[in-house]
Amino acid sequence: MTVSETMQSYCVKVNGGSGVLISAMTRDYSYVLTAAHVITEQQGNIDVQDYQGESLEVLSVLIPDEWCQSSSSYYDFAVLRVAYEERATQKCLPVSDLVHRASLTLVGFPATERESSDPIKQYTGHNISVADDLVMMSLDGIPGTTTIRGMSGGGVYHVQGEKPLLIGVEFQMDGTLAEQQYGRAQCHSLAKFEVLLRAHSSAPLIPAYLECFSNMRDRIFSFNVIEQSNVSKLKLELESAADFLINNDLLPPYKVMEQYNSDLLVEPNNLGELKNYELWVAYLEFLVISVLIDGSANADDAYLKSLERKRRLIYTSNSTNWLSRLEDLLKTARRLLDKDGTLIVSSPEATAKALPPRVRLENVISNISVVPTQGPFPSIDSIDSFENAILTSYKLTHLEGLRNTCVVDIEDEYSSIGVDRHQSDLLREKLCEIIN
Repeated sequence: MTVSETMQSYCVKVNGGSGVLISAMTRDYSYVLTAAHVITEQQGNIDVQDYQGESLEVLSVLIPDEWCQSSSSYYDFAVLRVAYEERATQKCLPVSDLVHRASLTLVGFPATERESSDPIKQYTGHNISVADDLVMMSLDGIPGTTTIRGMSGGGVYHVQGEKPLLIGVEFQMDGTLAEQQYGRAQCHSLAKFEVLLRAHSSAPLIPAYLECFSNMRDRIFSFNVIEQSNVSKLKLELESAADFLINNDLLPPYKVMEQYNSDLLVEPNNLGELKNYELWVAYLEFLVISVLIDGSANADDAYLKSLERKRRLIYTSNSTNWLSRLEDLLKTARRLLDKDGTLIVSSPEATAKALPPRVRLENVISNISVVPTQGPFPSIDSIDSFENAILTSYKLTHLEGLRNTCVVDIEDEYSSIGVDRHQSDLLREKLCEIIN
């Protein structure tokens, strides 16, 4: 699709106004972002139709309490939860990333064109100011209120190359008096909608960088070695492998997130961490080293399925010592993995050890394997040998610990590799000594 066709495909009618379809971090529903007044001006059922005139099922309506109390234009935004739309893979951009006078495009259904053969219109322009999550937009051609009436709630985009990035939603013309309301429009940034979603404990929006793993490629495999030249070939080989995977059927991050959701996290209830950029940098590294270990030709959906019960990466933004959470990690491994599986933890712990001390691990496993008894103390016979054997079979490791043990601590070994051997071959050997 062209840029214009892509923007139009997300454009929806909401009563007498407009809206924009966007994905949520869940498969239970999608969102339509719009202006609050578009919903409250019409009593009764809310009529929502996509760009092809097909009705969308509205599941619930989220409107700021402040709007309901005061109808202040500052709170003139709303979210409709609608039945899940798989095609809603909207890309977004924070308004803080807009340069001054960045080009913008408003897309919606003006009232005067709704019965025409071309009901969706686009108005180009540029931003005048960005302040307090409010974008002031100057429209080319200086259209008046009558011209764009019905476009309230429509999406506002900044186009980068061939990618339209949603930055907000238009809700009114700028100016107090009618004669002032020409060529200038006000737009709420996506940040306001995020606040509303959090207030209602609703799934957050999917950020733009989850569109493709290429957005993480430049951050992978940063080895904190003494001489970067010692591992420069290794880094190049790993980055080239990542490029190959990305260009050959690697699922985009948002699809991986939809597939595994909270199973990607050390703390499954902290779903906000699914949006952490660091998680997806770590996940791309995890895929590259997994393919290296397994000798796989790619990392497509079938390969990810084959990894599900064999090897997993889980993430936390908590920088405390990962070994302090061994019991929780073992229970996670028990839930996610088959016998002999590997659980790799990623967290911002720069000095993490690659493996837990054997004695500490055995003690934790023994505690987990204890079978409740009727007496005040567990007996020697109260250990569940079957459960103990499964827990003992797991390999628990830390991504940073692997990086340190397999590369940083032995960087000189990489520099001494001859021309007849790849540095990634040595990395494979070192990884296989620790994990499977």
